Amino acid sequence: METRPSRRVFFCRETKDSVRFPLPPQFTRLLIMSIVSVCLTPGIQRSVAIDALTIGEVNRLKAAYVDVSGKGVNVCRVLQRLKIAACCLSQGGSNADELMLLAQREGLNLHLIPSSGLLRTCTSIIETTTAGGCRVTELIEPSPTVEAPCIQEITRTVKALLPTAQALVIAGSMAPGFPADYQAKLAALARAANVPVFLDLQGAPLSAAIAEQPALVKINLSEFVATFLADQFQGGEHSGVLAQLVLADELLEAVAGVSRQYATAFVLTRGARSILIAQGGEVRVVPVTPLAPSEVFNPIGSGDAFLAGMLARMIAAAPSVKRCFTLDELAHASIFATACAQSNARTARPGFLEDSFALDYRA
Repeated sequence: METRPSRRVFFCRETKDSVRFPLPPQFTRLLIMSIVSVCLTPGIQRSVAIDALTIGEVNRLKAAYVDVSGKGVNVCRVLQRLKIAACCLSQGGSNADELMLLAQREGLNLHLIPSSGLLRTCTSIIETTTAGGCRVTELIEPSPTVEAPCIQEITRTVKALLPTAQALVIAGSMAPGFPADYQAKLAALARAANVPVFLDLQGAPLSAAIAEQPALVKINLSEFVATFLADQFQGGEHSGVLAQLVLADELLEAVAGVSRQYATAFVLTRGARSILIAQGGEVRVVPVTPLAPSEVFNPIGSGDAFLAGMLARMIAAAPSVKRCFTLDELAHASIFATACAQSNARTARPGFLEDSFALDYRA
């Protein structure tokens, strides 16, 4: 039977400048035991494909896609694709109606709190005829400043969602205007509500939020080293000791040492290389079979797909989403998460899985 969309709205304390955004009907249904994903740098993502980019010349595109995006948005999208109840909370802007239209077209449970700035547009340029596979260039616009009333309303909305949340995901950077410790404050709210927290942060925001004992921290190894071990190791994901196929014992011992200091599990990705899982001073290396270069179309969003895959698998292992998982459970979850990440890399759009993706997170 056909039903009419809900006309319920969530919005900031009303002023003459407030904008009301209809709550997607599926958002209302998913308030019961859903995963809440917070994205504090939302925007529009343009993904364009071209044979080869010629600087200083007119370039004709082969294909173009426009999607609502942001790390927390991508996590929510993949969770929904896996048929897991999820919603994404973020700030809006003067062009929020465009994001809502894109979200509604794909059935994405996006909830925007009104703000006045123009939300950014980021562009991925995918060159398809370069040697060794596709080459992706990412153009990232700055995010607008978020006003205090919007921040206050995001906080109130998170509090309202936590009683029925299976987990809280906090992923990505923050737009200007948010307090430096804002993500840590959200993690503290979840901890007080006994809701497990899953983080994809780095640097000072991670250092602050990890004190709230998140269930999982998922970042790449270079981000982990820059946050916790910058005085011991140099180099990024593609150079130096961090890029070695077999990691040095010294580095593994240092990772183990960090994990002893915090009541959380770390899952550290290395692109197409192995995954490190660290908890309570123990480290496990999970091998990864990389995709062939010809299989990779656009890796943007693969880390977000990985985090969604981890969440999905961990929910299957413990429907109540417990706070502590064994290394075996984490390793098993990382295998499914890798499949999600690789499926995303085969697509042009960030935070999407292939139409053919059929793996069951419960298996």
